[in-house]
Amino acid sequence: MIHPYDSAEVSFMSQQHIPNRRHGLTIIELLIVFGIIGILLALVMTAVMGAKGQGKKLQEKNSIRQLGNGWLKYSQLHRDRVMPGWLSTNTQEDWESTILYPDGQIVPPAPSFSSGLPNIAGPWTYRLLPYVDNEISIFREHLDRDPLNHWSDLDTDKRQEIGEQPGFGMNAYFMGGVWDRWYNNMSRTHPRFSKSLNALGKKVNLPVTSLSMMRNPSTVITFISNAGGTKGELLLAADDDPGHWLATPHRLGEEGQWSINDRGEIELIKGTSAPIGRHGGRPVTWHPDGHVESISLEKLRDQQRWIDRAEDVPGYPAENFWYEEDR
Repeated sequence: MIHPYDSAEVSFMSQQHIPNRRHGLTIIELLIVFGIIGILLALVMTAVMGAKGQGKKLQEKNSIRQLGNGWLKYSQLHRDRVMPGWLSTNTQEDWESTILYPDGQIVPPAPSFSSGLPNIAGPWTYRLLPYVDNEISIFREHLDRDPLNHWSDLDTDKRQEIGEQPGFGMNAYFMGGVWDRWYNNMSRTHPRFSKSLNALGKKVNLPVTSLSMMRNPSTVITFISNAGGTKGELLLAADDDPGHWLATPHRLGEEGQWSINDRGEIELIKGTSAPIGRHGGRPVTWHPDGHVESISLEKLRDQQRWIDRAEDVPGYPAENFWYEEDR
């Protein structure tokens, strides 16, 4: 019997009908796989970074709460007096005020109170330190990879930096006061803005110097996440940049200190510091009633957040409380 196809034709037909077996992936398939892997890695990294940021934010809140508890402890041990936010050299000499570093050395300018010495004891930082068990990391955990335990290794410049650049600023002008001889008709040192006039020309004493004076402990700020900068420039502070001991509202009297531009950036006007939101969140605040809060920069423009005595007057609601110094 003659087969309808010869052997050559059979061989050709069989080659056409048997599919080729592929080994491995094409370039396009590999690119798709790599793309999926990249997306998954990005999602994982975002989740990890988010969790890390949340952890740091929680740590920041715990630290500011410890500061606040130490601040309250100071008042309890000083007959209701609020810790001063800053003392000039003259004030320290008048009060015979001497404080110590954790290693027992005297913090300048004591004991001589010479004008040539740095006023390291001026800001509140070293005054508060004993009331938080000398835990310096509370102020500087965003800066120091290793704890500062060996004070004997720290020179004067480093000690001054620690005093002036904590991660949190105190609302010092209006909580405790910034003390010096501000007004010529007052013989003793006094807090700035203790002689002020409101929009109606009424004399007002704005700094809180004792807990019993307070009217709005759940509203007014004592401590806030804060960073230093340069007048007239944008405040472009990173999470691990130095802080600043003095926190101020956006306006002190008639003078603007900081503002928020259209891009949401902070512009320093006449101030050298402003609130900052570290670790991807809002600025953290501590209030004298003991609670911790996260507040937007826009809401921090409310003067009631800064001045316990801010009140409504005709034409000026309390959030826009207007005042000037009575010189």
